[in-house]
Amino acid sequence: MNNSELIITLTLIKGLGRKTINKIIRQGELNHLNSSEIIDYLNNINLKIKRIITKEELKYANEIAKMTIHICDKEDIKISTLLDKDFPQKLKNIDDNPVAIYYKGNYNCLDNKSIAIIGSRNPSLHGVNVSYKISSILSQKGYTIVSGLANGCDTFAHMGSLSNFGRTIAVMPCGLDIVYPKQNTNLFKNIIDNDGCVISEYPPGQNVSKYQLIERDRLQSALSEGIIVIESTINGGSFHTVNYGFNQNKIVACYKPNQHYLNIKTAKGNIKLLQNEEVLPIYDKESLDEFLKRVDSFYKYKNSQIYKEKTEQIQFKFLN
Repeated sequence: MNNSELIITLTLIKGLGRKTINKIIRQGELNHLNSSEIIDYLNNINLKIKRIITKEELKYANEIAKMTIHICDKEDIKISTLLDKDFPQKLKNIDDNPVAIYYKGNYNCLDNKSIAIIGSRNPSLHGVNVSYKISSILSQKGYTIVSGLANGCDTFAHMGSLSNFGRTIAVMPCGLDIVYPKQNTNLFKNIIDNDGCVISEYPPGQNVSKYQLIERDRLQSALSEGIIVIESTINGGSFHTVNYGFNQNKIVACYKPNQHYLNIKTAKGNIKLLQNEEVLPIYDKESLDEFLKRVDSFYKYKNSQIYKEKTEQIQFKFLN
């Protein structure tokens, strides 16, 4: 089996979730085994699934994996796994990291200095304009824009980037043979055609679920050095990304609306977020520049030898 076939096969075995597969991969033995040795290996290491994995089960999972890869080839969807040397470091270093990602477009831009721009699916007209304008400004400055292709703030964040020939990444909550929401089909294609990338940790045929919408938020945060919330209701989905951002030590900011917009529903979450001293307010050029200064420092630190050595120590502790 090649890396893609092996990892997809494991994801299809009942009881082998991401965390368990991560543990198996990081032990470093899996990619040296042939098909006949995998069953013995899985049944003899310390897994918590408390049952025997059969050859028939592995064979069936492998057949589905091969079918998935065939569909990916047909749909021009590429696959990268944790076993591959070029698997994005940004995704490798987070808790509960994906073991495989599916993508279309410019894979290399996943390593760019990036900022996630997120917000309500039903923003005010002011929020739409702010999302578009901030994204446009950041793209001019060379930042890659990360968002989720959702209606509202996400849509205009991607569009603002494309308006300045910038690169943008859409993180999808479903297989890449599906565009969600459907009305953003042209935007989906434009991102790919303009040197951007669409990615997902879900295989073709996987429909959207509420849980997957939350799961993809951790990847939006992971791919970014900083996060900007444009507009959010008091319990909006943007809070999931913000919480992941805090856990991943990202620079978190929120647009601070002026007094004319304080009473709208989609600004209530902004007011709540801005009560947190860790959240940087953005309201003018100077405050945006301060946010970018911190993002640049974080990006520089992440690419330093000190950070890389620290990351290796954490991974070593994980293995033991």
